[in-house]
Amino acid sequence: MDHKRRPGCWLYVVAALIPVLGCFTATVLAYDWFPGLPGTLESRMNLDELTQVVVPGSKAITFEKGGAYAVYYESRSVVNGTVYAGSKTPPALICTLTSRATGETVGVVPDYIPSNTYSTKDRERVGVLIRSITIDEPGAYTFSCHYADGRSQPEIVLAVGPNFVWEFFGIAAKTLFTIGAGLALLVGSGMLALLVVLGVAIKRRRPARHAATP
Repeated sequence: MDHKRRPGCWLYVVAALIPVLGCFTATVLAYDWFPGLPGTLESRMNLDELTQVVVPGSKAITFEKGGAYAVYYESRSVVNGTVYAGSKTPPALICTLTSRATGETVGVVPDYIPSNTYSTKDRERVGVLIRSITIDEPGAYTFSCHYADGRSQPEIVLAVGPNFVWEFFGIAAKTLFTIGAGLALLVGSGMLALLVVLGVAIKRRRPARHAATP
């Protein structure tokens, strides 16, 4: 007796579920790496992370981790209820950053980029990048800044904190990696599903060929 063996319907169910699981996994990865979606970039640019310093003057700043940081000149700012307003173009300044533990000086490198700006919705605070800092050893530092010509007025506000440019590049890199990983999962799961379907089709055709043989 010739019995035709047909694969169970569960194979088709598995084939259909594979790409669905691939999409689900890609989505989980995206939201795990970017918990702020939507609006991830805006969520990373938190002005509360910036330490405001009234200049000429100094202030103690603690850097929790090493990495790239920035100094911003706020042409419009508010510190403890006092409103500060200055020229749009940053003035000539001399700034230093000194470790409170070792006394070593960290470079505060000129890095004026007119297009790298930020502002609050009410434009109460408007800032532009003017310096870059690289912290190798986390800890407490003293940031000090004064006018290059020695004058003491007018008082202006600088803000020290995360380098939003590097934050942007980090987000962009993660975005590209997420897209690549998602596409790889989708393509891989699709190919796996296709292989399952082809395997089922081949198994279903083999008994028919044996039946036609004398």
